[in-house]
Amino acid sequence: MAGLCLEGHNPAMRVARLPDKLRRFGGLSLADKWLLGRAVVGLAIARVQLAVTPFERLARRLSDEAGTADTQADPELLRRVGFAVAAAANNVPWRSDCFPQTIAARKLLRRYGYTSTIHLGVEKAGEEGILGHAWLTRGGIVVTGGQELDRYVEMHRLGG
Repeated sequence: MAGLCLEGHNPAMRVARLPDKLRRFGGLSLADKWLLGRAVVGLAIARVQLAVTPFERLARRLSDEAGTADTQADPELLRRVGFAVAAAANNVPWRSDCFPQTIAARKLLRRYGYTSTIHLGVEKAGEEGILGHAWLTRGGIVVTGGQELDRYVEMHRLGG
């Protein structure tokens, strides 16, 4: 699924927006700063896992992770995790498209004792071939990758 869900990243634009981003970061609560830091680490780990682990083994590992499936997750926590992962993905210097984001968010939720489901889907893109997308849900709530889900057909699930 390499190359999927990647938004354009212009390094010059990143530098120009740095003061605004630092101001917004400074306005976050300590808990959200900590969550954002863990999201950055989670994205780095996910990127390495995707680079060195065969998909079959990674899929087994992601499907076997335990958590609490029967308790209702706090929707505010799900929102904060989704925001932290998306914000981190837009600001790290490595590729952090939809699949690493789902892995990072899944690991963050697991730290809180919650299971979640990674969904892998495809979209027929005409002459461009097939485009893939990954998104994460917990209890029917989309945590990451929720943009334009109606374009994709789910092909596989991991965990949940």
